[in-house]
Amino acid sequence: MRYLVIVIICLIFNSICLGQISFFNFYTNNGADFGQGIIQLEDSSYVLTGSSSSFGNGPSQAFLMQIDSMGNYLWSKSYGGVESESGRRVLYKKDFGYFICGYSNSNLLGDFDFYLAKVDTLMNLEWDNTYGGDGWERINDAVLTSDTGTLLVGETSSNITNNLDIYIVRTNKFGDTLWTKTIGGSGDDKANCITSYDDSTYFIGGQYYLEDSLQVKGYMMYLKDDGTIIWQETIPTANEHWVNDIVIDNSNSSKVVGVGGGRKSSNDIEPYYFIYDDAPNQSFIGDYHESKPGDEYYTEITSFGSNGDYYISYVDNTGTGYPYGEDIQIHRRQSNWVYVPPGCPLSHPYPDYVGDIISTSDGGAIVVGYTTGVISGGNEIMIAKIGPSSLYPDNINDYTINNVVILENIDLSNLVTLYPNPSSGEVNLVSETNMYEKFRILSSKGNIVESGIFNQNLKLDFSLEEIGIYFIELIGSKVIPVRIKLVIN
Repeated sequence: MRYLVIVIICLIFNSICLGQISFFNFYTNNGADFGQGIIQLEDSSYVLTGSSSSFGNGPSQAFLMQIDSMGNYLWSKSYGGVESESGRRVLYKKDFGYFICGYSNSNLLGDFDFYLAKVDTLMNLEWDNTYGGDGWERINDAVLTSDTGTLLVGETSSNITNNLDIYIVRTNKFGDTLWTKTIGGSGDDKANCITSYDDSTYFIGGQYYLEDSLQVKGYMMYLKDDGTIIWQETIPTANEHWVNDIVIDNSNSSKVVGVGGGRKSSNDIEPYYFIYDDAPNQSFIGDYHESKPGDEYYTEITSFGSNGDYYISYVDNTGTGYPYGEDIQIHRRQSNWVYVPPGCPLSHPYPDYVGDIISTSDGGAIVVGYTTGVISGGNEIMIAKIGPSSLYPDNINDYTINNVVILENIDLSNLVTLYPNPSSGEVNLVSETNMYEKFRILSSKGNIVESGIFNQNLKLDFSLEEIGIYFIELIGSKVIPVRIKLVIN
């Protein structure tokens, strides 16, 4: 009878495991491929964003890539201008489409700005905008608002000190700026994360430099949709610390938990977390440093299940694992922060990074980030799917390598016409195919004169340009770029 019971238990366990989805995949075309943000769609598939040089139409491009519930590649497409773009977060609404929220330096000035791109449900770019000043701006997180606009948070150096300030931009669904907010002092201040509390309020976490103590402190803000600050504070503790991510507890809608890093008794960075038990009313329970040797800290957190458990990405830079950079683990914690072993290592010989972790519809979680030099000499997007019973994937012995983009390398230059050429004024650029997505005009010295979206038929006015040689380029994600010489006389 005892053996029969054991057999039955084993069969039940195997049945449970077989019903769970767990995988670890790489996605790369041997370029610099970085995963940053991920969402799950209604059909249980996923769409992720980041940056990649694998599309071949710029130094790096923001992209969207869809994978099915098992991690199989479905499609990808790049977005951006003539320089570099990166997607940090992807937002989605059914029948509306996607927002890519990131940063761009295609402004021809060399600095980075907030970048927001609207993509329809067929993956076509509808518009893209940048937001910022004379310095550098960088989006760290974003949420979709109840009116299908966006709330973008990050940092800016567009000030007289060139230090970093907290930078917040609220847009409507057309990308128009409704309001902006800049908050900062004498040091570097950042908004690292945001989460929606209800339809009209948000919690924002980050860091703020206090000049009197010469320390960075964790920073929290409770904000209305119209930009009114309900409350803001540096987290009250004597130690240096900062907030990397926050989440609202699944089991208690008023409880906010945050994670990050800090320094308590030495120069080593230690894992750090804090709890507000009634966050809307600024009721703070406490914060906790976990003293460990070397540099270790938390980066991302998500709450899952009705009990309010958490999955947290944990960075280990102590040198006890692989020797050449930061190693990653995923930890499960109960709502009282008790660790649930075992952890899930996602480490490789060179630096690893987690950009996002979200709970999934099956009761598990999915992690997106990137590794360094595992498949090639560049960077590889990595995705780890955790099953609903903490069934962790094996990232060393059981993984799949996929493409970021399927390049068809089609030469369609014979379908492009530029006339009149030579010209002294207006010219027409016509393509018989819709596979070219962007154009740019270069001077004979290689300087960019103009760039934009190409929709098969474009009129260009050179009447105010200098006489000489110009080159017009057409670029598409799945075709070989075409360059046409134009003579202006």
